[in-house]
Amino acid sequence: MHILTTTSASLDDLAEPVDLRQTPADIVALSFTDSDLAGLAAAWRTDADRLPSMRLAALRDLRHPMSVDLWVDSVARHAKIILVRILGGYDWWRYGCDQLASTARERGIKLALLPGECRDEDLRLIEASTLPREELDGLLDYFREGGPANMSALVRKLARLAGSDAEVIGPVVVPKAGFYVPGCGVVEKPDLSNAGAYNVNAPIIPILFYRSMLLAADVAPIDALVEALRQRGIDPVPIFVSSLKDPASLAFVQTALTALKPAAIITATAFASGAEPGIETLFDRAGVPVFQVIVATTRRDIWQNNQRGLAPADLAMHVVLPELDGRVLAGAISFKGETETDPALGHRAFANRPEPDRVAQVADRVAAFIKLQETPRAGRKLAILIPDYPSAPGRTGYAVGLDVPSSVLAMLHDLKEQGYVIEGIPQTPRGLLDLLEASDTGLALDNYIAFSTELPTAAITAVEAAWGKAEDETGLRGSFPFRAATFGNVTIALAPDRGRSVDRRADYHDPTLPPRHALIAFGLWLRKSLGVHA
Repeated sequence: MHILTTTSASLDDLAEPVDLRQTPADIVALSFTDSDLAGLAAAWRTDADRLPSMRLAALRDLRHPMSVDLWVDSVARHAKIILVRILGGYDWWRYGCDQLASTARERGIKLALLPGECRDEDLRLIEASTLPREELDGLLDYFREGGPANMSALVRKLARLAGSDAEVIGPVVVPKAGFYVPGCGVVEKPDLSNAGAYNVNAPIIPILFYRSMLLAADVAPIDALVEALRQRGIDPVPIFVSSLKDPASLAFVQTALTALKPAAIITATAFASGAEPGIETLFDRAGVPVFQVIVATTRRDIWQNNQRGLAPADLAMHVVLPELDGRVLAGAISFKGETETDPALGHRAFANRPEPDRVAQVADRVAAFIKLQETPRAGRKLAILIPDYPSAPGRTGYAVGLDVPSSVLAMLHDLKEQGYVIEGIPQTPRGLLDLLEASDTGLALDNYIAFSTELPTAAITAVEAAWGKAEDETGLRGSFPFRAATFGNVTIALAPDRGRSVDRRADYHDPTLPPRHALIAFGLWLRKSLGVHA
């Protein structure tokens, strides 16, 4: 028998001492959760001129006993009301609870120690507090409901406890699901009166996001996406939900989708819908494409410096599992990040921060789909790319167990039957491949240089550092040649190599190596010269 050596520790034991260097204030609030602090901060700022001074602190910064002592001496002992919300209860911050309980009684400070879990009751927190039980329950009710309105009411309640004459109202119930309008908050129904501001027939696209973001006043990514879509002639309708597995939320969204008749759906909710195989989902019934956007829990610096991008948890929640619903990944729109320290509150928040260029990219992708959707089939331009890996003799269009050239010809015939403009379909697979190999189409160097000015400067700099100038690849020809053939409005092509032909396998799988100018030129040619819709 082997006996494992075990130890028991609370968060008090697992940190280095720090000094928050905060100054005193009448109201002090602490919590383990960023959402609590963000909500309180937003509420206080809204009415700061008429409220007592306030300080906020994250309990993760006060885990060491010395940190607690420093903070109590410099801030807590001077306060009139102290509110602490402890995820895990008394045992997870017992030293801090004991010190605050002692200080509050010595100096006549009102102290409210609340559990982080709204349904739990912690008698030790109640006993350590100086406010009566009914007052503690009333404060906890504001957290139970959550949201900007309740956080504002809570701050006013704390102001009253600190001695001000602030008007106090009770908690307001926030529904499980509902419509949201940036700058207004929760509304009974969406205002579509501005649907024609950019486009007289603006397509409607609901944006589903978690209610928890709304409750934490952490909806900046949704606000940014709404504005980006509006600028592209789309009328977005944000809808918050508790979960896509919550019956009340599902019923609300189903009713909303039936009324809105959307052109597509954007969702920032994670995981899959959870339906059993063969059971129709909410998205199945909608009958329109569903775009998945990512409100990442990954910090931006980690995402930027990590070769894999998103952290494994985000990849699982926002990329892999949503694919089970058939969602189309549109990209990330925000990352977790710290804001600048607010000198008035002495606090630096950790919140969802929109990434402007990612938001723009997502909006562009959705707008491109809308453009494709609105274009008659006879006017749609498509590109079909044939694989060319590993580029061995006789392996063009290679795919295990598949006849790619024959499949492409079948696709051309099917598209023609569906009303797409298709001309001159080759008679045989060999004839198709011969046309591709004999192609003399391409993108002139001058056009490439002009088109590439729209790309990030850092990206082009990295390409030039790896492969030299664009003219080094084009040589005397002065253009990038492509193996491609156009049949009416459909172009069939083999993409250029990503790297060196002699090191093809290695270069294709090297995430640190940027693509050659030729591959970038190919993408620009499809978008700019041919104007393909998809």
